[in-house]
Amino acid sequence: MKTQKTSKQYVPDLVSLQLLGELNYRRLGKLMRGQEEMDSWNFSVHSAGDQESRLCLTLGKESRFTSEIALEFGPEIPKKLLFKTTLSMTVRLYHDVGIAEITDGHRQYSGTYPYPNDAMLHRDEKFRLNQQLADLLELCLKHGHRLNNTLSFQFA
Repeated sequence: MKTQKTSKQYVPDLVSLQLLGELNYRRLGKLMRGQEEMDSWNFSVHSAGDQESRLCLTLGKESRFTSEIALEFGPEIPKKLLFKTTLSMTVRLYHDVGIAEITDGHRQYSGTYPYPNDAMLHRDEKFRLNQQLADLLELCLKHGHRLNNTLSFQFA
């Protein structure tokens, strides 16, 4: 008698996902600190190999308990390559619970996806996207500096 090998069903780790969302909310708060009244924040990020990048956060829709922020990250000097060099995502902030999570602007990601699937999403796509946000925010906090929107000099 042959036994069939059954694949173990993926169960999302909700505690880790919530903790990641709370930490991302705090990271975004640190980046905006002192300029909360603004509607955009720009940073220059210097990383290994003398790579200069830009991180732009732009405030979108706001309500009493939520805000949406458009995030764009890419090289400071655009390069012509065969692949896209910029990253864009929408981050929704839930102020009442202090959580930030990635959305695509009109829908939220599910906690789990069947595998394989037509969209080629990972089983834990939501966690991976939010981890990517965490990595990007940490990079900016450690190696970035804020760019002022106003010029600090005057033309003669």
